[in-house]
Amino acid sequence: MTEALPASTIMLCRDHEGELQVLLLRRSKKLNFAGGFWVFPGGKVENSETERGKDDLDAAKIAAVRETKEETSVDIFADDLFFFRHWTTPKAEPRRFATWFFFGALPDHAPEVIIDDQEIKQHLWIHPQAAIDELKAGKLAMMPPTIMSLQLISKCNSVNEAKQAMNELKPVFVLPVIDQKESAFICMYEGDAGYGTADARVIGARHRLVLNAKRGEVSFEYEGCDDIHPVNEGMSF
Repeated sequence: MTEALPASTIMLCRDHEGELQVLLLRRSKKLNFAGGFWVFPGGKVENSETERGKDDLDAAKIAAVRETKEETSVDIFADDLFFFRHWTTPKAEPRRFATWFFFGALPDHAPEVIIDDQEIKQHLWIHPQAAIDELKAGKLAMMPPTIMSLQLISKCNSVNEAKQAMNELKPVFVLPVIDQKESAFICMYEGDAGYGTADARVIGARHRLVLNAKRGEVSFEYEGCDDIHPVNEGMSF
């Protein structure tokens, strides 16, 4: 099993012309990890940041601030970041990250985003639900943690509403297992009947995200695991 390297990312939001928008970045297709995918600003936590931070969470905030500056030229303050999820790449994957997910908000007159045009090739400000709709239309390729994060604020219409939604969350540490059936990826979470074997066919409880990019289908299934809180807070697509 490959060691999961510490990383961090920010779901960065703003209000624009009366609409909540979140910043997405498209990674270069040449990159080995998540090449061509739309992601939030972020990256690996450096050793120097681990040494500077009071703890792992503090180091992750420092890294998130640095990565956002490098990838977008936007300045963020670590104290303004809200930790809401920690996602670890499944054990079977060859490249693994243990990623702290933060929520951050920019002022109404947000600074211009300037990408490096190396690792990052495009940027997009978009409402969270619109991003999910674009995923279903096959126009935005995103990984499950990004999708699930967007879903948490998909019904919000402003930064204030998104902040309120974030404040009501209990931070959760998530380690998925993945199964693939034809063109569908099934990401199973704790409590799912197939979680222990990574076999989505096992009959029983369901706690999973099903993603079929070719058909533009995405769904979340949660049934029969009442003692496990759903990682998507019970939100529907």
